Order: sequence, then C-alpha cells, then structure tokens
Amino acid sequence: MSRSPARALRAVLGVDEEILEQIPAERSRYTAMAGVILGTAFAAMVSMGIAIAFVRDGFPWQAVPIVVGWGLFVLAVDRWMMSSATTANARVRALRLLPRLLLALLVGLVVAEPLVLTVFGNEITEQSDRERKAELAALESDLLACNPVPGTDEEKTAPVGTPRCEQKRLVLAGASVDGKRAQIADLEKQAAGLNTVVQRDSKAYADIEAEARRECLGTSGPGLTGLRGQGPNCRRLRAQADEYRSDHRIPQNTKALADLRTRIEDLNRGVGVDADAFAEARKVAVAEKVSEARSRQATLGPLERMRMLGHLTDRNGYAQAGEWALRLFLILIDALPVLVKFLTGFTTYDEILSDRLRQRKHGELAVNKVLGGERALIAQLKQHSNDAQYRAVERRIQADGVRQLREVDAAIEREVDARADRLIGETPTLSFTVPAGSTGRRPENRPPTVVKPQRPPSQREPEDWSDRPRYGDRSAT
Repeated sequence: MSRSPARALRAVLGVDEEILEQIPAERSRYTAMAGVILGTAFAAMVSMGIAIAFVRDGFPWQAVPIVVGWGLFVLAVDRWMMSSATTANARVRALRLLPRLLLALLVGLVVAEPLVLTVFGNEITEQSDRERKAELAALESDLLACNPVPGTDEEKTAPVGTPRCEQKRLVLAGASVDGKRAQIADLEKQAAGLNTVVQRDSKAYADIEAEARRECLGTSGPGLTGLRGQGPNCRRLRAQADEYRSDHRIPQNTKALADLRTRIEDLNRGVGVDADAFAEARKVAVAEKVSEARSRQATLGPLERMRMLGHLTDRNGYAQAGEWALRLFLILIDALPVLVKFLTGFTTYDEILSDRLRQRKHGELAVNKVLGGERALIAQLKQHSNDAQYRAVERRIQADGVRQLREVDAAIEREVDARADRLIGETPTLSFTVPAGSTGRRPENRPPTVVKPQRPPSQREPEDWSDRPRYGDRSAT
C-alpha cells in the first residue's frame, strides 16, 4: 500500500502523523488498526441494511442515510474506545478498557443478530412455512369444530363453550335453523301428548263400538241379550259409543294430530335446506378467516425470524451450537478494535503522545498560573487607581463646597450692607448725650455717654477681614 492511502486510512484512526514520522515502524501497526475499525463499521452498515430489509420486506433506497449514519456512529465509538485508554500502567489500562470492552460486546450483539439471521435464512424460512401452515390448519379446524352444522352428528361432539372456541364463533345463517329445531321439538312434544290422548280415547271408543256390534249381531256373552237385530240394547250401546266419540272429540284430535305431524315434516325439510345454506356460509366465512390470517403472515420480520430460529435450534443441538458459535464470532469481530488495543499494549507512539500531552498540560498550567498572577496584579492596580480617583474627586467636591460657601457669605454681606445703607439713608441719626443714671440703674461716678451719629455702611471705611476665620477654612483651626 502506498504512503498516501495508508496516511488517509490512519486519519480515520486519528493518529498524529508528526509523531509517526519519528517512528516509521509504528505506521504499519496503526494502519492495520485503522483497517480493523473500518471493517467493523462496514459490518455494522451491512447489519443495519439487513435489519431494515427484514422490516420493510426489501431494502428501500431511502434508508441509505440511516445505514451510513449507523456505520459512522460505530466508527466513532470504536475510534473513541481505541484512543481513550493510553497509559503506561497495564492494570490501569485494563481497567479503562474493561467497560469499553463491555460496550463493544453489546454493540457487537446488536450488529451480529441480523447477520446470524441471514446465515440461517433458508432454514428459518422453511421452519416458518411449516409452522404457518400448521397454524392455518389448526385455525380452520377450530372454526369448523366450533361452528357445527345444525342437525348433524358433528353438533353432538362440538366443543362449543370451551376455551378452544373463544373468539372463534361465527355469525352465520344458522339462527333460523336453531329456531326451527326448537319449534320442531315443541311440536313433537305436543304431538306426543295428543297422540296419547287419541290412542286412549280411540281404544275406549273401539271397545264400546265392539260391544254394541256384538249386541246387534246377537252374540252371546256377559251383559248381552243374545238377540239379533236393532233392539233397545243395540240402540243404547250404539248411542253410547257415538256419545263417547263426540264427547272426547276423537275426530278433531285425530285431525289435529295429523296436522302436527305434517308441520313437523315440513319443518324438518326446511331444516335440511337451511343446514345446507349454513354449511355453505360457514365454508365461505372460514375461508375468509384463514385468508386474513395468511395475510398477516405475509411479512417475516426480525422478531418472527428470531422466534423461528429459536424453534429450530430447540429441537436440534447442532443447530444451536452453530448458532451461538457464529453469534460469538461476530460479536468478537465487532469488539476486535478494543481487543487489538488491549493486546497491542503501550506502544512507542503512545509513550511519545503521553509525554507530549503531559508536557503540554504542565505548560498550560504554568501559563494559567502566570496569567492568574497578572490578572491579580492588574486588579490591584485598578483598585489603587480607583481609590486615587475617588480621593481626588472627594477633594474637588470639598473645594467646590468651600468656594460656594464663601460666595454665599460675600453675597450675604453685600445684601446686609445694601439694606443698612438704605435704612440709614432714609432715617439719618444725630449725636446726643445720655446722662448718667438715665438707664434706670443706680448712678455711678461715670461721665455721660455720647452717642455719635451713624454713617451709612457705604460711607464707612472698609474693615480688614483677613484675620477672621471663614466657614470651611481648615487652616483657621
């Protein structure tokens, strides 16, 4: 294999070609590993295609993306399982590969089942045909047994009312047959009772009539005169016989009995005709039921195939052994990437890759530490800058407040001076002398007080306020 196809094949495995450039001896090994995971992915695609064909009774081209997606998924899982257990410690590597091996076995079980069903496809089809034919025959037999033709011998032994006939009774034209048979039974009961009455009355009438005949013929005997002819006793006995025949309605009862028997015969003929119609309707209904059951058996899906395979192997130990041998072989094939990784051990490529990852990890940790120190220093500098700005703003606000207060003081002084000038200008004052003791106090030895006239503030000499403290002036305190 040329270098370019091998490199493309190893790209599926996700190896670092820069490392393999340093160790050419490892290239063939990882090329073979890549071929293994591609093979398992292809087997998964074939298995998915077979499963879809089982479900849809043929492979639809619309299912191609599903098949390809399943193959890519299995490829990604195998690639992850092979690349995530790299360590120098054999025990740790085994512990890491164990759950991945279990996962690979489960995936292999799913992938292997459609392939097993395909290998045993002919035997499964034959077993399914046999069981389906037996199932249809049993259904037809149950329908015939649970819906017997009325008036036939099969009705006497029919398992109607048993669990076998649950949900297998048919609604046919046999209701009229059952009704007629019930009517026949009722008429036969009436005819039997009437026949008993007719026979009893007819016998009694015949006895009276026989005695009258013997009397009229002159036959000797007990209670007879022995005189031939229409004598009083002859006429009496004949009248007694006619009266008995009339009182017991022998002619009417005989005619009613004949009518009942005629009706029974007519109904029996009708029952025969209805039974034929029932048998024909039952035949059509049973055929429809069997056809419906056969249509449900048209598709042989995955579950049905698995059930047929189970029936096939239950009776054949060799078939069961072959089934499990093939299934385990396919499962191991699908788990082969993990097994190859475990059996390969810790290669030179793995050692170099682990060392690079460790160095990169330490470098990244050091960079993160430096970056963390820089971030902390920047945060401190920002905090100091914020504090200095806060103090400068505070001093500026205080200075603005002092300046505003001084301006207010100056404005107040100007307003006070202006008002004082106005008041003094409107009412000028004169100087006068306040004599001692005029204030209401005890006079003392002091001279009188002289009050000089006041000048307006505008005419006064300006005073020096520089030596007086002002509000907000901290230097004065």
